[in-house]
Amino acid sequence: MVHPDGRLNKASVPSVDGMRDANDRATEVSILERVLGGQTGAYAEIFSRHRERAFALAFQYLRNREDAKDVVQEAFIKAYQNLRRFDLSRSFGPWLLTIVRNLSVDTLRKRKHSGEELFDRIPDSHSRRAEDTVLRGEVWTALGKLSADHREIVFLRDYQGHSYAEIAEILRVPLGTVMSRLHHARRSLILRLGEKERGHDLRKD
Repeated sequence: MVHPDGRLNKASVPSVDGMRDANDRATEVSILERVLGGQTGAYAEIFSRHRERAFALAFQYLRNREDAKDVVQEAFIKAYQNLRRFDLSRSFGPWLLTIVRNLSVDTLRKRKHSGEELFDRIPDSHSRRAEDTVLRGEVWTALGKLSADHREIVFLRDYQGHSYAEIAEILRVPLGTVMSRLHHARRSLILRLGEKERGHDLRKD
């Protein structure tokens, strides 16, 4: 929209990121349509697009590379088998990660782990990338002291960068629950980090 004085209303101009996301979304829908049309080889492109995030999420639950790989493979197979029931107006990524999450939890149950044992161990060298971004060093230690629900939602939002709506879809909870849980999780994390700092100060004294 243009103002009477000839100036362009910036709010009416699509952002570069928004245009990029829209183009990427259109490309993905096109690939999925090719798969549904019988070009099964195109599914390899979907795998390439989503395998890293899928593996990262599975690994956060399982802490075992081979188990995480198995879960990711099974998740992609399940997604492929159910692709005709998938609504192409939705984003494929959150739907896939919901499958990854469910399979990871099932695997943990088979190991006879309780839900509170999710994320208990500190990441190994495979997760150094996470430590190099948002959740680094002492933050991982503090994160490990949070409840399973809080660890999970911080990982999805602050490490993987999912939107609130995507997290709601992955976790199958209302949007308001996502926002509230993330707020409390971040507050708890800050308090844990504050305890760490106070511990350092006490040792210095």
